[in-house]
Amino acid sequence: MREMEAVITHGDIDGVAATGLYLYLRNNPESVVYFTEPYKLHSALSQPILSECERVVITDLGVNPSIYDELLKNLRLLCRRGASVLWYDHHVWEENWVRDIRDLGVELYIDTSTCATGVVAKYTQPLRQYLDYEFIDKLTRGVCAGDLWKFDYWLAPYYIRLIRRKDKDSWKKRVLVHIANGYYWSEEFNSKIEKHIDLELSTLTSKLNVYIKSINEKYRIAVVEDNENIDSSFIAPYIMGRFNTNIIAVVSSNGKVSFRGMGVNVRDIAVKLGGGGHLYASGAKIRIPWYIRILSRLRRDLLLVYVASIIIRELKSAYSG
Repeated sequence: MREMEAVITHGDIDGVAATGLYLYLRNNPESVVYFTEPYKLHSALSQPILSECERVVITDLGVNPSIYDELLKNLRLLCRRGASVLWYDHHVWEENWVRDIRDLGVELYIDTSTCATGVVAKYTQPLRQYLDYEFIDKLTRGVCAGDLWKFDYWLAPYYIRLIRRKDKDSWKKRVLVHIANGYYWSEEFNSKIEKHIDLELSTLTSKLNVYIKSINEKYRIAVVEDNENIDSSFIAPYIMGRFNTNIIAVVSSNGKVSFRGMGVNVRDIAVKLGGGGHLYASGAKIRIPWYIRILSRLRRDLLLVYVASIIIRELKSAYSG
């Protein structure tokens, strides 16, 4: 009889693919799957149904300092109850995080050389008798090429467009099921890609709301409004090239910020704001004061100016001296 299992994962293509590949390798398509953000991981771990699970798996979710204590508390409760907890991730971890979480009994697999899908492919003990290695290779190479912002494999731009964080969970689970059944692509995915490309072209040819700020000759920052029609991985290089910037922040009205850096370690900024991620691609969620939220409805650039001021403050602090 199989263990009752739940998987908690990120809602982007890497999280979906990592989970789908894990279920494929373990030959267990019946696991319960939750999508969440890194800053909500502690809440996801307190879901009542987890108390019934013998095995809890986390994929593509790093540690956010702002929720660290609550995260440890909920992991400790799961481990004390006797649940097996496995965690696959590829973000940058502090040494004390690794030590603390492993001391709880969590089986932790961290590998920054690949994406989360690659971590699952490398470290999961398969239960399937026969594996389709071509499927695993295409899926891993395509997802990693997009998620790591390399785009050195032909599937990368397709996968990035296939799953958007604002997509409904029903669509994410539909893609996940295809992957869990051993398919790296499906004909039904094509129409979604075509629609996204049309929306991206119309967005990029219209006027984007961008705020530019330079700090001496070393840093040139662009802050741009999040747009549901185009992924941060595509809008970032476009803005960087157009405005010759080496730091970009894509910001939502709710305070979510996605950072991209060109030769600049933006993770240090994200960590100072309670977030995390990779050296050149990371994120955080900041609190937007009520008056900024209200006034930005009258002047759209106020939100961007406010976020830029926070980035500049943290940038000067992180790289002072």
